[in-house]
Formats: sequence, structure tokens, C-alpha cells
Amino acid sequence: MDLGRVLLLPLCGVGLALLLWATFTLGRAPAGSRPRGLLGGFGALALGLVLFVPWMRGAPLVPVSPDVLVKAVGGGLLVLAAGASALGARVRLRADTLRGAAPRSLDEAVEALRAGRPPGFGVYRGRLECLETLTSPGGVPCAFYDAAVHAVGKQGQKGPLLSRERAYAPMLLLRGERTRAAVGFVPSALLAPVEVRRCVMVPALTRAELLGAPGQALSWERVGAPGEACLVVGELRRGFLDGTYELRGRGGRPALVVLGEEAAGTGGELSRRAWRHFAAAGVLSLAAGVMLARTL
Repeated sequence: MDLGRVLLLPLCGVGLALLLWATFTLGRAPAGSRPRGLLGGFGALALGLVLFVPWMRGAPLVPVSPDVLVKAVGGGLLVLAAGASALGARVRLRADTLRGAAPRSLDEAVEALRAGRPPGFGVYRGRLECLETLTSPGGVPCAFYDAAVHAVGKQGQKGPLLSRERAYAPMLLLRGERTRAAVGFVPSALLAPVEVRRCVMVPALTRAELLGAPGQALSWERVGAPGEACLVVGELRRGFLDGTYELRGRGGRPALVVLGEEAAGTGGELSRRAWRHFAAAGVLSLAAGVMLARTL
């Protein structure tokens, strides 16, 4: 064993200690407040420690031929490109539907479905409703919220991030004047404008801060309030029970829920998001082509 490998042994011990600290410290932190960059750094450190063991023994780091490894990486990039392209196509379909189809009243769509004329995939207009009400950090009763709580900086500007909070009611409903339909959703398919509200800062675990006056914080939050007008991009179908209805995307996928006064203008933002997915798919495909061309 050469001198360089011996000198790296203390660094390996320090790396193991950092991984133990990360396991206990970050594991106790809330999921929303864990910094992704720090998690990625500790993941890279763990990979380096795994590769350090065969290097110390003089064994090759990759026990396969370089051509096989390059082909595997190229194939993985192609899979990622296909996924990005499929996601972009799904977002583009929602954007085209939201921009090209006139919103239809839920009551009219239910009447057409009862008469044997399924309205199909489109944009449905109604009001948001939920069976369980939540409260956002800004104190707003809502069906869902996605909030980033920051300390108040100088001159009322955004300060350091204190917490990241998300909560969603187990079931969302679109309510018309006479009917309502359950909405199949995922958190990523809920679009609402961001609003800034004052809230009380969560105290730390020090005695002085627990006994002192509560600090002020600002919450940048997206909130879906019950009774708020909204649009749902999906397909209306009958529910499992007689007299019930549900809204879902194509193939039973989640529907898109858009809230806010400018909900109809969200199609442009979705179209730009779709093109970003297509651009990522193009870059990944190009990288995969370069990797696979090296093995020919």
C-alpha cells in the first residue's frame, strides 16, 4: 500500500463520521425542509466511500468492460429522454385543451352524461369543495396549500427560509349549482397563484425564544380555498356508486386543477413548461447518441 492511500485513511474516517451525522440530523428534519443540494452532496460522498474500498485493495472500480458501461449509461439516458418527452406531451395536451376549449359548466356536462352523450375530455368550470378543511400558515381555511415560510428581512423583503409546508385534503370536489364531481388529483397538478401573507414564526427550541414574544414571518403560499372558482382539465365519467361522478385525466390519470382569476391564461405557462421538457429530452437524446456512438 503506497503512502498516498495511507494518508487518505483519515479522510475516509471523516467522511464516515459526516455520513453518520447526516443520517441522524437530516433524518429528524421535516421532509420539506431538507436541502436537496446537501442531500445530493452526501449522496456523492457515500458513492465516493463505496468506490474507495476497492481502490484501497487495488481492484478495479468498475468490474465490467468500459464498452458495457458506456452502453448502459447511453441506454439510461435514452430512457430518461423518453420519460421527459412523454411528460412534455402530457403537459402540452393540457395546455392545448386549456387554451383551445371553452370552459363547460359541470351541471351541463352531467346532464349530457345522463342523456347518454358523454362530454369527453375538456375543461369544466365550477367551484372548489372539500370534505376536510385545512389551515395554511397564513391562516386561510383551504382544501390544499403549498407554502414557503420566510423570516422578515430588511424593509419587509424575503428573509431566510424557515420551513416548507404542504398539505392536501384527501378528496377534492368540483361543485356546480346542482351537482358535484370528485376530482382525481396529484399535488403537482394543482395550479394556484402565489400570495404573500403574514404568519407567526415557529419558535426554536431555546428557552429564550420559547418565553419571548412570537416573531413575525411571511408565507409565500399557493392556497385552494373552498368556494373559489376553478377549472378542471379532464374527462367526466360516472363514479363507482350510482349518482356519483368523477373527473380524471386520460387513461385514469390525475386531472389538472387551475384556480385564480387568470386561470384561462395558464395555458401559455403550461405550453412553456412542455417545451422545457422537450428541450431536456433533446439534450438527453443527444448525450445518449454521443455515448452510444463511442461504442460503434
